[in-house]
Amino acid sequence: MFPSQGTPIGYAKAIADYDLQVIPPHQHSSCAAVAGKHVQSKGGRDFVTYSNTYAPGPALCDHLEFALKHEGVSLEVLAALFRKVEQRTFEDELCRHIQARPTGQNTRRLWFLYEFLTGRRLPLEDATQGNYVELLDPERYYTAQPLNSRRHRVRNNLLGDVNFCPLVRRTPLLREFEAKQLAKEAAKIVEAYDEDTLRGAVDYLYTKETRSSFNIEREQPSQQRAARFVALLRELPEHSSLDRSALVQMQNIIVDERFGEQRYRNTQNYVGESVGLRQRVHFIPPRPKMVPRMMRGLLAALDRMMVSQTDPVVHAAAISFGFVFIHPFEDGNGRLHRLLIHYILSRAGFTPKGFIFPISAIMLRKRAQYDACLESFSKPLMNLLDYTVDADGSVSVNGRTSGFYRYVDFTRMAEDLYQWTEETLHTEFRDELDFLVRYRKAREKMDDLVELSDAARNRFVQFCLQNGGRLAKSKRTRYFGALTDTEVQALEQVVQEHLMPRTR
Repeated sequence: MFPSQGTPIGYAKAIADYDLQVIPPHQHSSCAAVAGKHVQSKGGRDFVTYSNTYAPGPALCDHLEFALKHEGVSLEVLAALFRKVEQRTFEDELCRHIQARPTGQNTRRLWFLYEFLTGRRLPLEDATQGNYVELLDPERYYTAQPLNSRRHRVRNNLLGDVNFCPLVRRTPLLREFEAKQLAKEAAKIVEAYDEDTLRGAVDYLYTKETRSSFNIEREQPSQQRAARFVALLRELPEHSSLDRSALVQMQNIIVDERFGEQRYRNTQNYVGESVGLRQRVHFIPPRPKMVPRMMRGLLAALDRMMVSQTDPVVHAAAISFGFVFIHPFEDGNGRLHRLLIHYILSRAGFTPKGFIFPISAIMLRKRAQYDACLESFSKPLMNLLDYTVDADGSVSVNGRTSGFYRYVDFTRMAEDLYQWTEETLHTEFRDELDFLVRYRKAREKMDDLVELSDAARNRFVQFCLQNGGRLAKSKRTRYFGALTDTEVQALEQVVQEHLMPRTR
């Protein structure tokens, strides 16, 4: 963290004064004797120093209004703060603050957020003046279809509810990705190929996604399990919505049948590894008693964003990563997390009908970046959790932790998922279609040279591609001993000309 150049204000002031245990929000603000506003960025956070003219008043409510205006909405900080303050004292202060500024936009936002996050109703009459104000600024955040709160004259456009409410900021990078209109690009790619080519590509793409998703978990599924996973990928977009029973059924399909579950987990699980006789814990999800409530919130947010036509990739990032952080099952969470990406992209019409972007292949290829994306949440979280590991490897968590998982900022996850989606579209998706066109031409030329069965021809191509465009002697001896040197060389040349990977 950068050394403070002045006095903490806004959320930083609340965190410091009340010793809040929260994942740091994206902006840390302070004020000092400087001219204007100075911004330094480090580790995905902005450290902003304002001139003293920006300094809020001394009251906590003044700092919260400053935060809502200049730093945005941090549900996690606000929820933790509202639990920590002395309730009666703060509610008295907040009521006086609201009564002194009944039409103030950020005053009404603060009023709404207090009642939303605490479930308490302040002893105030409903607002009767002031135009309705959006809770989240649509220029700064991705938002959902607004719901009017007549009491506060606030339009609630949050992506979720109090049980699970993701936030995603409209960063310059996400704006750039939106402008590229990748869904339209994918549709144009599909239109450029004939039906035979498209039909041939579909099986490969589904198989590649299946294999890659299991490989990320370092698993080698049986043919039967892999086939079940492919079938699930294909039929999943037909579900108009998902509920707990649907997720349980999906979990049962993708895991070893011995580890199928009938409900969300009822034990404290974790992600870790054995180091000798000890366990190294990398990530701890929420306590089991909180899982049903959070999952109700996550599924409600999924539907809310779908109805609101929230950007599909942002939608997929918030729900899929939210799911894997909640970790509602003992086994299969990672594969289900990636399945949810495909479900949302397909349901939103982002992926061409009947197709799939094998995003897991890119995640596998860029495993370090995928892990770093997950760790952007798990590492700061683990610094806050108070937990113990028993001799038998069981984990116990102390203190209240549900706020860490309910109000996550998924901006980093959305940026990374957009990057992986674009790369998948430009490589795995388009390259496979292009390869099939080239393979058809190569097949015709090979058939003109030598009459081979489909299996033999495919095997010849596979062996050449594995060996730099040439047939290894051992493979020729075992499988193609009847071919002459001239025939082998001619077939190799066809493979080299039409099927070898092209340099970009």
